[in-house]
Amino acid sequence: MTLQPRLSLLAAASLLAAAPTWGATLFTLPAPTAALETNTSVPASFSAGAGAGVVSFTLAGYATLDGDNFFIDILHVRLNGTEILSGTWDLGGGGVNRVLVDPNGATINSVGSQQLGISIPVNLVAGSNQLVFSYESPNSFEGTDRAGLQGLGDEGWGLNAVNVSGVAPVPEPAPGALLLAGLAVQGWRARRR
Repeated sequence: MTLQPRLSLLAAASLLAAAPTWGATLFTLPAPTAALETNTSVPASFSAGAGAGVVSFTLAGYATLDGDNFFIDILHVRLNGTEILSGTWDLGGGGVNRVLVDPNGATINSVGSQQLGISIPVNLVAGSNQLVFSYESPNSFEGTDRAGLQGLGDEGWGLNAVNVSGVAPVPEPAPGALLLAGLAVQGWRARRR
């Protein structure tokens, strides 16, 4: 094998090694949250490559977190400012389970007493992404009066696990450009011999 094909194989291998990988873990909640009062939020920022991803989390209800009844409590999940899921579930307080917004086809399963496992397919943008989990206890919903905020002594929510997977961020082009420039110089030197 001559030097030129060896250099071409080396360049191809280095470019494949620098290619983004799907299925990379982009964010993991370091520890479960404590019980949180409704009307609070939990933000998470992470970097990603552009493309498909999955947001998976375990939602925990504490005391009497309500589904759709007079004491309704509503979960909202937003990615980069766009709501990707909202709903209300009986996690100890009664009421009807309802998905209110679900444009991506989330999977929602009971995973234990007062806990839901939720997985949402998403489209991530290249660079920085912002994920926000929040709960609200509205005073009015769908034209009817509701109880509003009841406080942590009565109900709360939390996240026991959050995992975001998808395309890993693409490395800066500078290292790849330097590698190709170095290979070009080596090729030029080999050709001169």
